[in-house]
Amino acid sequence: MSIEEISKIIEDNYIIKIDKVEKNKQSTDGNVYIVYTDKEKYVLKIYDELAHTKAMTYLHNKLISCGLNVPKIIKTRNNELYSKINDKENIVIYSFMKGKQISDEHISIDDFTISKIANELYKLHKSTYNDNSYNLPILPFSVKNKTNRNSVLHFDLTKDNIFIDNDKIGFIDFDDAKYGSSVCDVSICISILFFSKKRGVDINKAKRFIDEYYSNEPTLKQIEIPLIKEYAINWIDYILDNNSFDTSTTESFVVKRKLVEENLNL
Repeated sequence: MSIEEISKIIEDNYIIKIDKVEKNKQSTDGNVYIVYTDKEKYVLKIYDELAHTKAMTYLHNKLISCGLNVPKIIKTRNNELYSKINDKENIVIYSFMKGKQISDEHISIDDFTISKIANELYKLHKSTYNDNSYNLPILPFSVKNKTNRNSVLHFDLTKDNIFIDNDKIGFIDFDDAKYGSSVCDVSICISILFFSKKRGVDINKAKRFIDEYYSNEPTLKQIEIPLIKEYAINWIDYILDNNSFDTSTTESFVVKRKLVEENLNL
């Protein structure tokens, strides 16, 4: 779909006065656009499944109602959560998250930031405990001694998907969200933030994250800590098996897996 076609759909269906629309080159699926106005900017996504479109809009509204800092859904002129393009495609427009991605070179992932991320992740899980009314895909793997604590899983908490604005943490891009054992998200976040080919391993910060996440749940902490490493390895294997990465990215995940296997001993 061309920029002109997208602009026309926005003008016809939304109360948004467009300055310009640009394709987001960082999007791996090529379905994300940035919409600029004279004062604001928005994120526009094109979804080709109605069920996924409804899941995303319902989930975002639920999380916002629970006080989580996630992008808001911009409603159409007719007060609808999405705009139908044709028989297959739908548009959802999100508010642009305030702050900076923690991937920004000027952002320090210090103890304060780690604490805020861990607390926001716990809040996400607690807000959606045992609730898959959003019809999200079920987590495609599990470990032998899995817990009964299930929730929405972001499943893709990369540094680009975590924003910080002063002391406020926000999560974006729930398109890969799943439903399953909450500890899986803890494992993913730890493996992404503290284990990498470039930066090596920071096990002390990983432990700090765990302490903060489970700060009010000492019993749960003892139950789930033994599962973190196995979930992290399962997630890395799943990502490698289900994506076509370039050689460099594949190597980074392979190295991450090795680092996790050798060093994530809690």
